[in-house]
Amino acid sequence: MWHLVKRVLQAAALLLLLVTVASVFNFWQGGAFRSIERDFAGECRSIPLAGSSEDIEPDRERNFVYLSLLDRAGLVRGEAVQGDILRIDMADPTLTPQPALRSRPVHFRPHGMSLYIDGRGQRHLFVINHPADRANEPELVELFREVEPGEFEHVRSFSNPQMNSPNDMVAVGPEQFYAANDKVTGGAIAGTLQQFGIGGSPLVYFDGDRAETVVANIALGGGIAASADGRTLYVAETAARRLRVLERTGTGGEVAERARIPLGTSPDNVDVHPDGSIWVGAHPNVMALIRHFVRGTPAPSQVLRIDLSGDAPLIEQIYLDTGEEIPASSVGVSIDGRLLIGSITARQVLACEL
Repeated sequence: MWHLVKRVLQAAALLLLLVTVASVFNFWQGGAFRSIERDFAGECRSIPLAGSSEDIEPDRERNFVYLSLLDRAGLVRGEAVQGDILRIDMADPTLTPQPALRSRPVHFRPHGMSLYIDGRGQRHLFVINHPADRANEPELVELFREVEPGEFEHVRSFSNPQMNSPNDMVAVGPEQFYAANDKVTGGAIAGTLQQFGIGGSPLVYFDGDRAETVVANIALGGGIAASADGRTLYVAETAARRLRVLERTGTGGEVAERARIPLGTSPDNVDVHPDGSIWVGAHPNVMALIRHFVRGTPAPSQVLRIDLSGDAPLIEQIYLDTGEEIPASSVGVSIDGRLLIGSITARQVLACEL
């Protein structure tokens, strides 16, 4: 009997050790022990909003940016909030947000966005639309087409079970796109395994009629963007604190992995600058982000610029803040010599001079 008890105690001790190691790793990986101090040389101006802009999509040819607006704090409180897409003309000194949609779905809770410009210059704006009951109702991607410069009408809604929890998407055609899911199946253990590259969330390609999973092991897809020619995809893996680089290998959705770039922070939305650099809004301390959601305390904000033109990735920190100026940064877009920073929760967008 003692030998049996001894083996049980040894097994329990091993389990406790594994749980402790996993917990410490999660805290370390989440930036819990990182010291955050403000690091930005420029000046920032706050643009107040009626909600938060989790994503920002630029149209650099027109010098416009589009904001995915939703009162996410009201949503957490259980209010029946509805969102909108706003437009800012960067040539307007007031930087006043204006409505960008002439028509929209009856129910509209926007999240990630993507703008596709076809060969004729026609603009197609894709927006993720979360349902009221995300556990039982289908997730949607809404398609809008531009009818006047900066003004769009709703055209069509897309849905597929493989888009089980889309966080962001990138359009590669007038009705074709990739959607990055952020649903971690299997609970906390699966989330920990994802950080080691085991298991993951699906990256889905939609061809206008049907969807297929092209990468099954994305470690929680926070954001996705494409190169100017549409051949390279950049996927933010929030749980693994890295950027996955994929190459499109065919005329459909097929992709091949090219690189995994450690970032040392939890990336969110991704934007590709015309010079080829990748700009990433990030969360340097995920534990502080969780406390921010629960208690309303500040969550640090960060924006990175990644240059992949050399032999090795060059990662430059453009902006870092304790969360006092803007908390919970989710996107950073460089346009017209300025950096625009959006947040998951803050009812503002920052316009910073670079």
